[in-house]
Amino acid sequence: MLMLDRYLVAGGRALDLATGAAIRWHVRRRPAQPALPLFTVRAQSWLIDFDVRGQSRFEIWERPAAGEFPAGNSADTLETFRAALADARDGRPRALDLAEPSTAAWARTHRLLAREARLAGFVPLAADALGAVLAQARWRWPSWLKDRSLVVFATDTHLSNDATLALFRLATKDARPHLMVRTATADRPWRPRLIAAPLHVHEQSALESFPTASSLIARSHQLHLAGQVTDAEATARWGVLLTTGTEQAAARCALARCLIAQRRLLEARAALLSVETPEADDLRAQITRDAHEPRTEPALVDAFLEVLRICQEVEDASLALSRTAMLVRDILSATCVAFVSRHRDQPHVISHAGAVIPAPSQLEVALRVLDTGVAVPAVDARQSVEAAWPIRYGSSIVGAVWCRWAIGVPVVPHDIARLLGLTATAAAPAMHETVERLQTPQGADGLMPDLIGESAGMQAVRQAVARAASSPFPVLIEGESGSGKELVARAVHGGSVRRNRRFCALNCAALADDLVEAELFGHTRGAFTGAVAERLGLFEEAQGGTLFLDEVADLGARVQAKLLRTLQEGEVRRLGESATRRIDARIVAATNRPLAGEVTLGRFRADLRYRLDVLRIVIPPLRDRLEDLPALVRHSWALLAQRTGSRAVLSPAAFSLLGSYDWPGNVRELQNVLASVMVAAPARGVIGAHVLPAHITRAAAIGTRSTLAEARRSFEARYVRAAMARAGGRTPAAARELGVSRQGLTKLLIRLDLEGAEKDSRGALE
Repeated sequence: MLMLDRYLVAGGRALDLATGAAIRWHVRRRPAQPALPLFTVRAQSWLIDFDVRGQSRFEIWERPAAGEFPAGNSADTLETFRAALADARDGRPRALDLAEPSTAAWARTHRLLAREARLAGFVPLAADALGAVLAQARWRWPSWLKDRSLVVFATDTHLSNDATLALFRLATKDARPHLMVRTATADRPWRPRLIAAPLHVHEQSALESFPTASSLIARSHQLHLAGQVTDAEATARWGVLLTTGTEQAAARCALARCLIAQRRLLEARAALLSVETPEADDLRAQITRDAHEPRTEPALVDAFLEVLRICQEVEDASLALSRTAMLVRDILSATCVAFVSRHRDQPHVISHAGAVIPAPSQLEVALRVLDTGVAVPAVDARQSVEAAWPIRYGSSIVGAVWCRWAIGVPVVPHDIARLLGLTATAAAPAMHETVERLQTPQGADGLMPDLIGESAGMQAVRQAVARAASSPFPVLIEGESGSGKELVARAVHGGSVRRNRRFCALNCAALADDLVEAELFGHTRGAFTGAVAERLGLFEEAQGGTLFLDEVADLGARVQAKLLRTLQEGEVRRLGESATRRIDARIVAATNRPLAGEVTLGRFRADLRYRLDVLRIVIPPLRDRLEDLPALVRHSWALLAQRTGSRAVLSPAAFSLLGSYDWPGNVRELQNVLASVMVAAPARGVIGAHVLPAHITRAAAIGTRSTLAEARRSFEARYVRAAMARAGGRTPAAARELGVSRQGLTKLLIRLDLEGAEKDSRGALE
């Protein structure tokens, strides 16, 4: 349906989350009628959204509180908004500042942008609505908003305390794609109460002048004198946005004064860059006086720019971290600087700059930062000084940047904190990429390089392989298709005394019986039609080595009899010959169906089964060892990257979705999915969950249900809602379609907590 989950429907009422206005929806069953354009006015209501699905057209209507239906052209604003949505979708959340000539004009633009957000897959929310939703959920994201992208509208009124806290949390503790839209109108100037962090203007659609511009500047001065520097800064930014000429110069000076009060001297200097007034000159002089510290502001500016340049221009992530560590060490005069991650609950140095690599025992401060996510600042003391800063990528801590100074070296804690904080932010993508590449799957060494995983099942498989490799007896491998039976067979061969001889494999299910017989035993020239030359069989080719028979349960009865004879006598006779030849090839067979069941059904010889089933290795399916999935994904991804030259890595969200799928095709399906993702995704950067195939994301969404009863209840609720919608809210028609009585449908609505659905549907048609 029409993104109804992006509206609030509860308690017999429906609200537009983006504007807070009451709405109603209407379902039209006649698509042949001319479609109504957006903002059509009928019966004191206007059309703010619509969608066409199949033979139905869903329409959202709203009755404006003021009774006005403004006209206008928002084409330029809409294009700017779409560009901002694209940036947010690409992981670059930002703010979009807009100005409208009147509140009525903004009402129309507001609905248009909210519809565009819904079409792009975002949930539009008013800032106050977002605060109310989170406050009601005890500041946890409700299930319908947990993994959704957001567009938050901060209108030109006072924001509630809950809205202030919600926006601060979204800006600082959440990595989801989001966009914040702020607006001001000529007849209602913006009077902010929030901004816990600096808000930077990214886009503007301002008129040339506003009659309230001077009042904004005066308001900023009043807030500054009252000690409300944060609110004064936000008001001054709106003054810069909405003014021109001399008024804008005054607004820039007011903004610079607020920034100086917060010791943000670089931003203050940038705000005054194009202003040539006596007041601006006085402020520049004040900035120069405040910048004279043991490490001056210009030195930090150069350091910031150099760190950013290295992290952005150096393609190799490990090299970028190494160069960044050397730069920070030189700037801060430190003894050692290191980028540290966690490995088996111990600190592990990824890259460092210094004479000696620090030992794990010297990295207790870095380990504390990795555990808590709280920075440890440097303290000027007459002993060795350490400092560490967490490196966050998304919502997880991927590492820490750690510094140590020798005894007696003076440190400036303020400068160190600023530089390490920026270094941690700039190096986060490179740190995430390097950590992903250095996480070698456990068990990927020795004689079994492809048996990945540390689960109990894989440990048992490796132990069984080691025992089988040291013995001369036949081996039977059982496991589902795609679980890695041939890899286990090669591991058995690689660990045996036959490792220097040939390993020959035959898929018994891919050939007819006659061809399988010729492949196994060989033939002479003219033995059958098409035998134009003499050919060795696989038994002879594998002389002294290992013969792997895949899907041995699919062999025909005649081939089973000849195979049994060969295993008993240790000799083979080619097709078309009467002489026999001695063979010495070890048999490793594999099947995706247990041979015991095939013997019971009469499809496989019991005596041949006993010959093959001497040593048995059972491979667990991937769904039973999902704890091995991260190691398998990293191993397969590294192999695919070597073949394609890709340098991209998977995001934590992608790992989470891969772990929510049950993988009926086992490891082979996993490898194919990763190959398709690598081809479809960019060759560099971090690949998000949106690139994964639809069947995996859909299975992950279904898998969030905790019980069968909840899944059944959810299905019934959706089915009944759909039937009520198709019947236009008429209970008798819906009951006939569902095959129940009218009283039965009423009881069903009550049981599913849909007793208001009938009233809602009837009300929508009135």
